[in-house]
Amino acid sequence: MKILIGTPIHQAKDYAMERWLKNVANLRKLSPSNLLLVDNSPTENYCEKVKTYCDKIGITNYKIQHVDFKKNESSDLRIEYCQELIRQYCLSRNYDAWFSWECDQIIPTNTLGKLIQMMKSGNYSMVIANSRARWDPTVLNTNMGITLISFRCLKKNLFLQRREGKISLDPKNTYDINTYEYKKRVLASKQRYIEVFGIIKPIYHLNQ
Repeated sequence: MKILIGTPIHQAKDYAMERWLKNVANLRKLSPSNLLLVDNSPTENYCEKVKTYCDKIGITNYKIQHVDFKKNESSDLRIEYCQELIRQYCLSRNYDAWFSWECDQIIPTNTLGKLIQMMKSGNYSMVIANSRARWDPTVLNTNMGITLISFRCLKKNLFLQRREGKISLDPKNTYDINTYEYKKRVLASKQRYIEVFGIIKPIYHLNQ
């Protein structure tokens, strides 16, 4: 499968970034994939810092893009905007699936292979591997931090609406990454998804 690892990033999670990129590099050795990072930090300075991490680790064949938000948008809306950019990127380049992987989660290097296997075996449009919450390891995190989303699912289900040819930043159109709204959209489009817990392990959801 032609896979894109696509991830919104922000300087607030710099504490995890170098460790995460090393994890990405090791995972890509087992599961060849392209990498797109969409930065929503206040300035482009963080992009340059991430590039130094990639050079140090030896990561090549990646793209990093900065999104300049003119207004003081909420973190949720910024992330959703970046996710919509990644969705459109996948569709325009005919990726079979997008591996949405939060930049503060360290996972086994065979994770992508397992998710692909699950997607194919059950003919699922989306496979979600749940983990424990970063702020409290006793809480189950179900906000799609490690998710494989198929082309057909991306084609039918957007993250943010478009207005006048641009992605809308109207909070009324947000889907809220912390709820089940996107999953509801997937079901409404008559597609199937599966959520699993304990199959991908260990997952380290970093908070420092």
